Amino acid sequence: MSAITLLTDFGTRDPYVAAMKGVIASRCQARIVDLTHEIAPFDVWEAAFFLRDVVRYWPEGTIFVCVVDPGVGTARRIIAVESERRIFLAPDNGLLHFIEGDAYVVTNESLFLAHGSTTFHGRDRFAPVAAALANGLPVGQLGPRIDDRVALDYTPGCIIRIDRFGNCITDLVPPEGSFAVVAGGKRIDDLRTAYTGSVAFIIIGSTGCIEISVANGSAASLLHLGRGDRVSIVSK
Repeated sequence: MSAITLLTDFGTRDPYVAAMKGVIASRCQARIVDLTHEIAPFDVWEAAFFLRDVVRYWPEGTIFVCVVDPGVGTARRIIAVESERRIFLAPDNGLLHFIEGDAYVVTNESLFLAHGSTTFHGRDRFAPVAAALANGLPVGQLGPRIDDRVALDYTPGCIIRIDRFGNCITDLVPPEGSFAVVAGGKRIDDLRTAYTGSVAFIIIGSTGCIEISVANGSAASLLHLGRGDRVSIVSK
């Protein structure tokens, strides 16, 4: 049985997620799993990188419903991407930047809720489309194939996320041999394998990329770094 996973910026205090789950549950038997509903409001960048870092751990057949949609109700498209036997539904705003595969515009209005709103496509369009896919609808029946998806506004070589511990997570893969990093005009060359010590150090994080950290503290606050700041690898 397919799992339908949900990734949104809705939070959980409002009725939005519950409504989406109700639509899905009333139309299919798929298991519904929350990835997160705590993406910062309208933050497509955060959602794209969150998705990039978790997809590999989900089995084939999973349907990902990703609704961070500041353009809801406008001419922006809803797209579906089929990638490595998984299907991804999202607004065409860069959220699926890191998901490679065949992309389709969702134009089959017969799948949408009747009399839906212009402001809640998560409930009225994404949820029933996901249920139809879980019931076996081929992704090609959602609409025409496209090759002009919107890309994320992103240039590699930067801090992509500050996690809740204050670690500065980069997109840099560590090179062979000794190295240091430069971020915010500061050179950091102390490479560690665990979160120990009181000065800033670099560590290879769980994503396989370089992180700038401080044990039991916030590297972001200590070094005045933020998401999007440029980071470079230099020889030691």
